[in-house]
Amino acid sequence: MGVVDTIILILKLIVAVLQLLDAVLKYLR
Repeated sequence: MGVVDTIILILKLIVAVLQLLDAVLKYLR
């Protein structure tokens, strides 16, 4: 695992969390 691979993995996790939060907010409204 290189540094770039780790950064990409973290970015993907952040994007997934943001999408999840967006979906939850839309569901609550």
